[in-house]
Amino acid sequence: MSSPRRHGSPSGQRRPRARPGRGLRALTALLAAGCVAVAGWLHPHWAPALGLGGDDLPAARVLPAEAPAPAGAVPPDPAAPVPGAEEVAAAVGPALAGVAAGRRSVLVADALTGVPLLERDPDAPLVPASNQKLVTALSLLTHADPRQRLRTTVVQGQEPGTVVLVAGGDTLLSPGGSDSDAVLGRAGIRTLAEATAEALAGRGAAGPTDVRWDASLFSGPALNEDWAAGDVAAGQIGPITPMAFWSHRVPAGEAASAERPVDAAQDVAEVFASELAARLAADGVPAPVPAVEPGRAPEGAAELAAVESATLAEQAELMLQDSDNHLAEVLARLAARAADRPASFAGGRAAAAGALAAQGVGTSGVELSDASGMSLRNRISARALERVVRAMVTDPTGALTPGARALPVAGGSGTLADRFDDDAELPGRGLARAKTGTLNSVVSLSGHVTTDGGRLLTFSVVLNEVSDPAAARDAVDRAVSALARL
Repeated sequence: MSSPRRHGSPSGQRRPRARPGRGLRALTALLAAGCVAVAGWLHPHWAPALGLGGDDLPAARVLPAEAPAPAGAVPPDPAAPVPGAEEVAAAVGPALAGVAAGRRSVLVADALTGVPLLERDPDAPLVPASNQKLVTALSLLTHADPRQRLRTTVVQGQEPGTVVLVAGGDTLLSPGGSDSDAVLGRAGIRTLAEATAEALAGRGAAGPTDVRWDASLFSGPALNEDWAAGDVAAGQIGPITPMAFWSHRVPAGEAASAERPVDAAQDVAEVFASELAARLAADGVPAPVPAVEPGRAPEGAAELAAVESATLAEQAELMLQDSDNHLAEVLARLAARAADRPASFAGGRAAAAGALAAQGVGTSGVELSDASGMSLRNRISARALERVVRAMVTDPTGALTPGARALPVAGGSGTLADRFDDDAELPGRGLARAKTGTLNSVVSLSGHVTTDGGRLLTFSVVLNEVSDPAAARDAVDRAVSALARL
């Protein structure tokens, strides 16, 4: 059994070391240049951790609470100076020179024009690790409405005394009450059970004797044959269903445990049956906990109750921030459904390939095996990944903008919260957003960064055959920070 491979996970935020004048100089340069690029927009929850007061920020740099409507993008400032190719090479070259990596693909480009400023084997198709999730986000935002919410419903069963719990693709359910302020746990199964009991009472119906669950939204195998058995056993990835608690985790009370479920949809159905019986008993309708088994909802069945998830844009942000493997696979299948493809691994791959083509990203050498990056059969170049990021940053319609805004912030959020912490890495804090990727021998980082002169650059660094991932991550962070100093 292979040792489990690791994707970075978020941890608590830390205040950056003091950098006298740097934050003020960078902010002044940005404002003087009029640069309100996507890279500068700040999340209120991490701005204070970087020493920036949310009340003092320009309105264009503060994210709205809801997903932006089309045309909500603010383009990079064309007046800001573009660093020269020699400057970029002199900045990035020394940082990456000492990295022990058998293969590498690197590209830095001007976000506004797309002109490459640094290329190091940019078309080499390499294993991207979790940078694959950038393609997943692009597919979702290309095919689906980012404002869509997923509905988990209960309908009347065909047989008397039967109700059917129908999965709608929400795998961020909580076993308790719905939390309207949450993304993870926006929809609660207790709330759904209470609404179902109320609906049954309104119909004069007795408590059901059977609860069936319908997980037919997704098709095909639940496990990708390209995933390593050791990764599945370690819980890094596992069977994908269209209904689950806490992004495919076993509840511990009303929170999430570290344990992964054997059948996530069945777990939800069993909790629903128990909560429904408890609610009916509280209402004076004593009944045993209904029997639970799989079954399809009847065509045109009457809906009894429903709960709704966070928006797809919010779920995509959670996926990118936490590098959530299970959620990535779910969102890929939802993208496939929106693209009129089967909600399967094959459908997800087809939808992703279609999105790359639709956004003008070259697919030469690209191999799509999964949506999470856990498969070692994925292949993609730095040029393709940079183009994905640039499409999100510069999309004139604003439809792809949620992807650019969702990327972790250097030293501020998600899988980058604890990175960019050494002296040579500090200049990148707060000025870069990027998707991380780490496997045993792979380190990748793709995103966008604002230079000291206010120019927005897009970049991708993919390293394979890495002997020391920790040292490689530090080197990549130094390279991006060097770009922020330009």
